[in-house]
This record gives sequence, C-alpha cells and structure tokens, in this order.
Amino acid sequence: MEAEAARAKKIVSRDGKLVRPIEVDSDDDLGPLGRLEQAFVEFLALIRTSEQTRVKKGVLRPKDLDESSRGPLGQLELSVVEALRNIREAEILRFEQSKLRGGEVVRPIDVPGPLGEFELAVANVIQTERLRAKYGQQQDTIVRPKDAVIKGKLGEFEMQAVEAVRQLTEEERERLRSIKRKLEEQRNFLEDKRPMATAKDSLLGILEAILVGILRAPAMIFGVLQRVAELLSSENLDEKDKLLLENRRVKDSGSKKQD
Repeated sequence: MEAEAARAKKIVSRDGKLVRPIEVDSDDDLGPLGRLEQAFVEFLALIRTSEQTRVKKGVLRPKDLDESSRGPLGQLELSVVEALRNIREAEILRFEQSKLRGGEVVRPIDVPGPLGEFELAVANVIQTERLRAKYGQQQDTIVRPKDAVIKGKLGEFEMQAVEAVRQLTEEERERLRSIKRKLEEQRNFLEDKRPMATAKDSLLGILEAILVGILRAPAMIFGVLQRVAELLSSENLDEKDKLLLENRRVKDSGSKKQD
C-alpha cells in the first residue's frame, strides 16, 4: 500500500502519466508489485540476451550455448535433456540386468535413476501407510499420518499444513482482538469527547442533553406504560398468599436480628 501510494503521488505529479511499479522511487524498496515486475523484466532480458547471442553464434539449440551465455530457455532444455538421458541409461542398465538374470523382471528401484527414485518414494509412502493402518487396528482407532509412529512424507506434509493453519488462526484471533481494542478505544474516546460529558453548561452540551432526552423519552414512556399495564392486570392477594407473605417477612426479620 505504501509503494502504491508513492506511485499514485508520482502519477499525480506527472499530470496523470502512467508510472509502472518498477519506476517508483522509494527509500526502502519497490514494494511487492515493483519487485515482481523487476524479476519478470530481468527474466525476459536474460532470455532476449541469450537468444541474441545464440543467433549471432549460429547455435541451433539453446542448451548448446556455453554456460556464461546460456539463458533460462537453455537451462530448462538442458535439465530436460539430462533427465531423459538419465532415464534412458537407467532403463538400458535395467534391461541388461534382466538379460543377465535370464529374463527375470528387474524393477526400476533396483537400478540407479529417476524412475527408481520415484518408485522408492512411492514405496516409502505405501510402507508407512501400512504401518499406520496396522497401528490403528491395534489401538482400535483412526490414526492420522502426523500422529503415526513413523510419519513418512504424508505425516510431514500434514504436520506442516496443521502448523500453517494454527499460525493463521492465531494471527486472525490476534487481529480480531486488536480490532476490538481499537473499536473500544475509539468508543471511549468519542464518549469522553462528547460535549454532554466535557462541557455540560455549554451550548453544545445543553443541545446534546436535550436531543438525548428526546431520543430516550419514547423508550422511557413505553417502559412506564408497560409497568402500569402490569400493575392494572395484577390481582389482589388472597388470604393464603397474605399468610405466606407474612411468614416470609417474619423469617427475614428474625434472621436479621440473629445477625
């Protein structure tokens, strides 16, 4: 908000000419929008520079540029090519191992490679879930992944999610308490600053007292009429009620004398 306020002032000083978030002159920083635009502009500049260098050198693929000139596109292509090459080498090795074992199936986890690492991660999740289900059957209850003896990846993810929700809840509660305190302080400030409370004999104090009396008069009159209606609708006490009331008065007076 501070960065956008500074940008708005700059737009006004330029008679409405558009000012980008990256063009805001701030003592601290550009603000979130300015930093985001700056990162995106730098990213596009790297791509443009690397592509211009590739065209000048006559290089066909972005990944074939040297490391000093390789841009984001070249790094992305290089990462994909290396991953595919690792998978290909691992699959060739797995096929050779299968041939050496007389056609026996060799799982990706049995040879080094990306597919083996993925299968290992899946196997760990399945193993921890089986242990969690077994522990839940022993305890005759449902055990959440984060409460398992061996948590695994799912347990770690759930713990992180629960912690994030807890922090968010606590921050929102603190924000609500802060809002309540601010409203209470503002209400007390307004009540203390009312002319009716600070200067009763002044013109504003007298006018406010009259207005408050006029506003409260209908509620007061309604309360009086309601009480009168209750008294008119009440019945006289019979002899039994009078005796009970008299006994209660005697007991009350006796207890007071003992005290």
